[in-house]
Amino acid sequence: MEKHFKWLLVFIILTFLSACNTTVQQNALESIEESESKTFNVAFTWSPANLDPHGSEGWEVMRAGIAETLIMLDENLEPSPWLAKNWEQEDSQTFILYLQENVLFHNGTKMNAERVKASLERSLEMNQRAKDLLQLDLIEVLDDHSLKLVTKEPNAALIAHLADPSTIIADVSVIDDNINSPVLTGAFTVKQFQKDEFLLVERFKEYWGEPSLIDEITIRFISDGNTRLMALQAGEVDAATDIPIDNIPVIERDKNIEILTASSLRTHMMLYNFNSPIFEEPLHRQAIDSSILKEEIVQSVMMGKGAVANSPFADVLPFGSINSSEERLSLPSILKEAGWVREETGNWMKGGEPFEITMLTFPQRPELTVMAEIIQNTLHQEGILVHLKQVENIDEALKTEHWDMAMYSMLTAHTGDPQYFLNIFYHSNSPSNVSNYQSAAIDELIEEINRTSDQDKRNTLALEMQNMINEDLPQSFIVYPETVFGARSNVSGFNPHPIEYYYIRPGIKVE
Repeated sequence: MEKHFKWLLVFIILTFLSACNTTVQQNALESIEESESKTFNVAFTWSPANLDPHGSEGWEVMRAGIAETLIMLDENLEPSPWLAKNWEQEDSQTFILYLQENVLFHNGTKMNAERVKASLERSLEMNQRAKDLLQLDLIEVLDDHSLKLVTKEPNAALIAHLADPSTIIADVSVIDDNINSPVLTGAFTVKQFQKDEFLLVERFKEYWGEPSLIDEITIRFISDGNTRLMALQAGEVDAATDIPIDNIPVIERDKNIEILTASSLRTHMMLYNFNSPIFEEPLHRQAIDSSILKEEIVQSVMMGKGAVANSPFADVLPFGSINSSEERLSLPSILKEAGWVREETGNWMKGGEPFEITMLTFPQRPELTVMAEIIQNTLHQEGILVHLKQVENIDEALKTEHWDMAMYSMLTAHTGDPQYFLNIFYHSNSPSNVSNYQSAAIDELIEEINRTSDQDKRNTLALEMQNMINEDLPQSFIVYPETVFGARSNVSGFNPHPIEYYYIRPGIKVE
């Protein structure tokens, strides 16, 4: 009996040691897997309020690499295949789209024409921008992987507009279950989201396209440009978007950080409030515009990373080449014509009141505040009092604050076409007409471009409108900035794009 007990004891001990060894091996394997896990940390400027792909946050959802649209715009702003592998146009209002056949949503469900139709229908229901861009009258499923789209009127820009983030493709059958964990098709899927703090995404192992080289990405939301830069310099993040231009010389001396630039379709501008008594008068807008030192701003504020702006659309676009050779009158001559008198104090006076204005700026784009300070100083020397006011949310402030002028920045041709921006920014009935500008002639031309399919004619109409806008001056266009990212030297594949929503891509690599 004692002998059997000894053998039993030996067996138990050996079994225990074997189990321990197995546990050690498993732990070692997990440790190896963890050590081989590739991560990427990046700082973005803006935090979405939520991750609803069809709400107002679609741009930020797209930037996170978790979402895709039917069409992508390449670096030449030409429509290229994405979730749609091909397309054809039957007539001025009818388009056939052929879908990729091997795409899975993040929940493993196959993407097909029915689900794409349901996604587009939710986009149209939820997002006014999608409705304005697509102008769809019919979405018809032809088979599992093809759709017919019919527009209400001729819409020559439809294919390009299908690249807009408002048209992100989602499995909408489950989207309301958790709006901060949408079921999409991108190379990454949502792991955790904390508004104003971070978004954690992980590689989608069954992604249909090029597999990601990164397993997990942490996107930190840091609205202040200088704080983003400090996080990059300290190695807290591997890369950062929207690097403050005035800090570029400092970064260029840092061997561990590279500056990455690309031409953009963005325009930095200054708005005039047509509801402000001072700027109801066109001569007052002309006087301010004549004093803006655009070339100096490009060189001193933008460090040469941009070009002087003469219209809403950059010169690289076929509808953006505006002739600005006409010599501008000086501020004093314009104000004298408007009935102002410059007193011995140096200030311009009229009816016992000084020429005094309030100007808004905001911290998310630090270069705009520097521009505002230059404009303020120039106008002060010219005898005009400018009070700068910094606000956290510029779009909200334009609706609720008292203001006369405001710094602003817009991606004006985000689908490579002028139609959408002209509609939202200049049509008298648009809620996004932030300058409160009214022009019956512009409204007519906008409606004409909306129904015009010939591209040359569309470009001509856009150029005609811009010449009229420059006459009326609802805004002063200052700079076409370059997009500036910063990345540590061991990072590759994180490159700016003229269209500002292709940030996180599968090709990002950290050595």
